[in-house]
Amino acid sequence: MDPKSQNFVGIVVQMTILSVLLFVQSCSEEKSSDSEGRAGQVEILEDFKSTAVGEMIVAPGLQNKKVIKPLEDAWRRIDPKKDGWNSEVLSESATKKLKEMAIILRSPEKFKNSNMDQFADDKYNGGPLRPEVFEEYFKNKEFAVFRGNPDNANRVPLSAALNGLVSFFDSSSEIEVELKLYRINLLKYRFSAQVLVHISGPVKGQQIQINSEWNTFWTLSEEDPKLLGIEALSFEEVRRLGKGSEKLFADVTGSVFGEERAYLDQFLRSTDHWRSRLARDFGLDVVANHGIALGDVNGDGLDDVYICQQGGLPNRLFIRSPEGNLKDITAESNTGWIDYCASALILDFDNDGDRDLAISQDFKILFMDNLGDAKFELALGLGTHAQTFSITASDYDNDGDLDLFLCGYNPPAGYEGESGVMGEPMPYHDAKNGGKNKLLRNDGNWNFTEVTKEVGLDQNNDRFSFAASWEDYDRDGDPDLYVANDYGRNNLYQNNAGKFVDVSKELGVQDMSAGMSVSWGDYNRDGLFDLYISNMFSSAGNRITYQRQFKSDAESVQIEGFRRHARGNSLFEGISGNPFKDVSETTNATMGRWAWGSRFADIDNDGWLDLLVANGFITSPDSGDL
Repeated sequence: MDPKSQNFVGIVVQMTILSVLLFVQSCSEEKSSDSEGRAGQVEILEDFKSTAVGEMIVAPGLQNKKVIKPLEDAWRRIDPKKDGWNSEVLSESATKKLKEMAIILRSPEKFKNSNMDQFADDKYNGGPLRPEVFEEYFKNKEFAVFRGNPDNANRVPLSAALNGLVSFFDSSSEIEVELKLYRINLLKYRFSAQVLVHISGPVKGQQIQINSEWNTFWTLSEEDPKLLGIEALSFEEVRRLGKGSEKLFADVTGSVFGEERAYLDQFLRSTDHWRSRLARDFGLDVVANHGIALGDVNGDGLDDVYICQQGGLPNRLFIRSPEGNLKDITAESNTGWIDYCASALILDFDNDGDRDLAISQDFKILFMDNLGDAKFELALGLGTHAQTFSITASDYDNDGDLDLFLCGYNPPAGYEGESGVMGEPMPYHDAKNGGKNKLLRNDGNWNFTEVTKEVGLDQNNDRFSFAASWEDYDRDGDPDLYVANDYGRNNLYQNNAGKFVDVSKELGVQDMSAGMSVSWGDYNRDGLFDLYISNMFSSAGNRITYQRQFKSDAESVQIEGFRRHARGNSLFEGISGNPFKDVSETTNATMGRWAWGSRFADIDNDGWLDLLVANGFITSPDSGDL
């Protein structure tokens, strides 16, 4: 499991969970009295009986907050009040107030009948939250972006400030409002908090989105903080032009899949649904890390779709029809692998003119030969050095066939490398105990040879590699390779006639963070390749790493490493003959939330590359995880 995602919601198999809990309890009895052990065991059994019957299976322990001895310390540290993190206590209380405000702001009718000054202290002193004067910053046929300088010289009541912010939206429908606290500073008699503001909705039939940032000031109360003031730090308004309220994209998933049973019975089910029905031995994981592959497998000129599912559910191959809908041909194509598969590629690996299939299956790579008319058979299966989360192909040696690079993440259980036994990333922000990547050279006729060490890709090959992308960034005629690593530094391997050297440090693109995807593109149209890496924006990480008590004995360089880890995504501009330039913050490209896949793409057809970022995390009743 991805160490970032220790989630105790849902169960895999009821009796398996019960047996594990009882085993942990029995182990703990050596350090506790017999009476304590029996009491803990009874609590678990009673909780299990009460939750196993009913409409929905609930994870043992969610209703009963008492935990067995080995977990007491971990449970205690979840509560910031018991862990000495006063800043997190205040953040939690202020976040609750902000959410209450957001709920009211979403509904024009509710806002009209509410007194927003209830959230303000008697000494509230804040400025307007929407500037009166805007300047056009950008415009094309689809969008116009306006920016305004906050007017913090004037002072208005909180209710008036909020009214000026949202009253111009149409009153006929609800608007989207999110207020996210991500930085906190404890002062002597109050505390301040920086808040990201996102508001969107219709204005006279035109969609408008507000992106703003506030510096908020609060009374020093852990239970009921009141606002002392709000100052707008930035304000941006994006207006959708042309087609008014029509969205640029429309969700056609349901119509494309239609009545396909795999879509209705499997794709539309949640992870928790399958965790309570499938054995984890299949590779079922709360953080699925599964991918899809696009390619024309039947030679009709239309891209088809191969989807990797949760372990225990078969992968699926869908053929696209000229009408645009998808047909499930998994059974007849022989591609329904049921073990844990994270990634796939549809490419012609044997140079016979049709598209084959490569699949990363846990600690194996499977090559399936396309026999024609989308019928496949297993041509080759190879072991890997690590659990492979993604695969990418390129002809690195320019010999006319596609070679395969495997991103290794988790190493085999018990594997011991130079940094010790592999396991949890250590250190968290700069881990060097991940699984090893692997380069397979294509020698033709389904013969692949590992050449990782031979070509120099064993350099810095000890990270938790999530994704990679090939591109000839130095324009010398052979593809170079960028590898995005979780929990630390990335790699840029320069290809010199088939031999690689890691130049990420020299070229300024190590990007020490939670690398999860990489995309090459020329965003500024200067003829040079630029680099975008999706990482992780963490509001909790931004708050905690700026507190004095956070690793107070660590050096400043290490502290900056942790802060960088929570900053967000990165954009590096290619500079001819020089290192790349980090323009992440100046181009406003960092905010991608908890980002996974990312891609340069011209989504509005204006000739300039835009950025698409897939983000989110485990869904829970508290949407603050997104």
